[in-house]
Amino acid sequence: MASHDRELMKQNVQGDLTYGQVQPLPMTEPPDPAETLRLLDKISRMPDIRFEKVQRMRDLIARGELETPERLDGTVTRMMEELGL
Repeated sequence: MASHDRELMKQNVQGDLTYGQVQPLPMTEPPDPAETLRLLDKISRMPDIRFEKVQRMRDLIARGELETPERLDGTVTRMMEELGL
């Protein structure tokens, strides 16, 4: 992972934590080792996060430019094509 990507991830995590003042839930019992391994395996198969694209989407949302009529029309058209309608 590039240094720039790590810095973006750090900023995003810090922003997410401070935005809603999210606090982790206290653990009431130790985690199940089998479940932990299953989740780690699932995480390892997830695609890489494209932080630049995530930031670009956040910027569009912040400026109110994400849900334009053109974007909505394109989304509806693609969904209809995928559904065979």
